[in-house]
Amino acid sequence: DLATTSDIVTDALTAFGLTAQDSGHFADVLAAASSNANTNVSMLGESFKYCAPIAGALGFSCEDTAEALGLMANAGIKSTQSGTSMRSIMTALSGEVKFCSAAFGEMEIATSNSDGSMRSLSDILADCRVDQMSESEKASAAETLVGKNAMSGFLALMNAAPSDIDKLSGAIANCDGTSLSMAETMQDNLAGQLTILKSQLEELAISFGEILMPVIRDIITK
Repeated sequence: DLATTSDIVTDALTAFGLTAQDSGHFADVLAAASSNANTNVSMLGESFKYCAPIAGALGFSCEDTAEALGLMANAGIKSTQSGTSMRSIMTALSGEVKFCSAAFGEMEIATSNSDGSMRSLSDILADCRVDQMSESEKASAAETLVGKNAMSGFLALMNAAPSDIDKLSGAIANCDGTSLSMAETMQDNLAGQLTILKSQLEELAISFGEILMPVIRDIITK
């Protein structure tokens, strides 16, 4: 509903340092992520509630964050679970990230630029997807980096299929207008037309109420 959606959007805008003018774009990001991953806007909103503040503080974009949450959702990690996992992962990525493997020894993942700013979340996660590591090595690296509670979420990001990544990142990158398109599709049926009719009747009732209210108040007062 409108109240829940408004709450999700305004909270996230504040966390990412965005303005009210960005609300339409953020709604499009939510729409694209929810329609191209195994989740919905309500679950994404719950996830953002936990991880958006740390994402904004580190300079990660809402687009990259939505992509990561969508990839987790495809692995069955959603809502509060993905939000708290993402929060732990982002906190861990702000420090030193090292992987060890029998195939290449020790490797450090660069998480910041030369000026000290954080690299984009998608780029960091792309570097974390090391094919040479065995499943046990990935599990050990995930537990060491983010802890037992968040390791399932991090493994979901490490093991995400390239096709899923491309589909989700492409949809979010070209998301402008997605929420409007979805709304038009949802309204293009009998239920949608009845919703529009109900809204117009309510607007009409409000108009009548505004006209008649002074007269009614006067009668009641007398």
